[in-house]
Amino acid sequence: MKLLVTGATRNFGTKVVETLLKTAPANQLSVSVRDPKKAEALSTRGVDVRQGDFDHPETLYAAFAGIDRILLVSADGDNETRIRQHANAVATAKRA
Repeated sequence: MKLLVTGATRNFGTKVVETLLKTAPANQLSVSVRDPKKAEALSTRGVDVRQGDFDHPETLYAAFAGIDRILLVSADGDNETRIRQHANAVATAKRA
């Protein structure tokens, strides 16, 4: 099973990924981040780093392709922004 975590370079997302890596092989874990350069340390550990931005749904389709489960970690912003971003992500995940 391939799992993807969004927001993996932010506070909570980083903690989630580190916890998952204690029990799951890195090759079963993908992360979706706005700036893949910030996730180079994860890439060197064998984690599949993908570029995806909640505000640009077209980037999410490629990020979510081939993924079995997605953990959506919210980005910073007001509730309206987060609701819109999550709606984008869920709609894209259904298509991917």
